[in-house]
Amino acid sequence: MALPFANPVSQCMPGFGSPSFYGAATQTPTTTAAVTLTIGGTATTPSTGGTPFNLNGGPAPSSGKWHLRMLNATSTATLALQVTVSDGTNVVTVATIPASVATGFADYTGEFKTDVSITSVAFVVTPGGTASSIPLDAEVSLV
Repeated sequence: MALPFANPVSQCMPGFGSPSFYGAATQTPTTTAAVTLTIGGTATTPSTGGTPFNLNGGPAPSSGKWHLRMLNATSTATLALQVTVSDGTNVVTVATIPASVATGFADYTGEFKTDVSITSVAFVVTPGGTASSIPLDAEVSLV
């Protein structure tokens, strides 16, 4: 199960209206190889530690906010990030963040508005450095 967010991104969405969908995923890579956390409408990858955003079968969302954090890595790590959304056929990049400075903690958020009927949101994280435990949590709040 994903770590609980004390302040989920849905709290700061007045410009998007009331968020209808919320999903989260968590993973703790043990190497600095690239990893993808996917929050889908009905499933998450990895399948453990996740909450899909559309279990009620509502119409697919097209906009929202994303949030990724790294908490308490075993040593300093750098993070590069790409956030994509997909309609099941097309993949659209909605954010790209270059490698951060070396740190044990990082917290990123962003918002997007697309013409895509979103069926999944993917966080492609590329850690660097020497950390052997890199706790990652991701969440989306969609409209």
